[in-house]
Amino acid sequence: MEIPGSNPGGSTNTKSFYVAYFIMKLSAAVETGSTGLWYGRFIDLVGSHARAEIFDQLMVELRAEAFYHDSWLRRYGEAPLGVTDVSVDVVERVEGVDMLGESGGSVALFNFDLVRPDEAFLNKCIRYMRFHRYDLLELVDGLSETQLNHVPEGKSRNIEQILSHICNAEEWYISRLGSDADLAYEENLGIDIEEADKLPVFERMRVVRRGCVDTLRQIIPLKTGVFTRADFTSYPTEQWTARKVLRRFLEHEREHIYNIRWYLGKDIRAFP
Repeated sequence: MEIPGSNPGGSTNTKSFYVAYFIMKLSAAVETGSTGLWYGRFIDLVGSHARAEIFDQLMVELRAEAFYHDSWLRRYGEAPLGVTDVSVDVVERVEGVDMLGESGGSVALFNFDLVRPDEAFLNKCIRYMRFHRYDLLELVDGLSETQLNHVPEGKSRNIEQILSHICNAEEWYISRLGSDADLAYEENLGIDIEEADKLPVFERMRVVRRGCVDTLRQIIPLKTGVFTRADFTSYPTEQWTARKVLRRFLEHEREHIYNIRWYLGKDIRAFP
């Protein structure tokens, strides 16, 4: 596979950036709740993700995430952070999030989610979605049936089921945008949703992602303010915004990239 944005032949992007290296204070938003897990991300680094069982460990994971995200940006020819050290500043903290980290659980709405995404932010998120998908496909390329179907002790899904779950989650995030997004997605998908659900998992990933991206481009510019969606959820009053939908697309896929790397015995923040 060729790295998105790279030169033909798979060589790395030739963009260069002047970077002044320094210690950077990065603002983070964290959440915890009924599962006891802690989740965090950097407010200005959309797509960043860390989780831990205790708060102090989350701070360690967030520092590691900052350095990983810096190398990830470089990998795809984006402007790097250019830091030699990181200081984590938790500026938003939400507690009491029900079933955080479980399928179908709720996730927090942060103050920064209230900022309406402009076209540049939307384009960046879609670009980052492409980078994440490359990471994911590179990771699972060539895995045997045994590897795809193995369920580690203490886990409930194998890798193939995780890939299917990512598709399910992306369709669900689209549904948070409202019934108009449902209709747009059905049209952009190009085939019946039931037919798409039956596709082999790698083909389904391609079809669902294409339909989601086209729908995000169509619907995100139309969504303003805070909204809820009672359909398809155990949390009908959970609050959403256009920015929250976009960040969840990125955070969720990165989380499962990390999960699969762990399944395969790899450092979760190391490229294949």
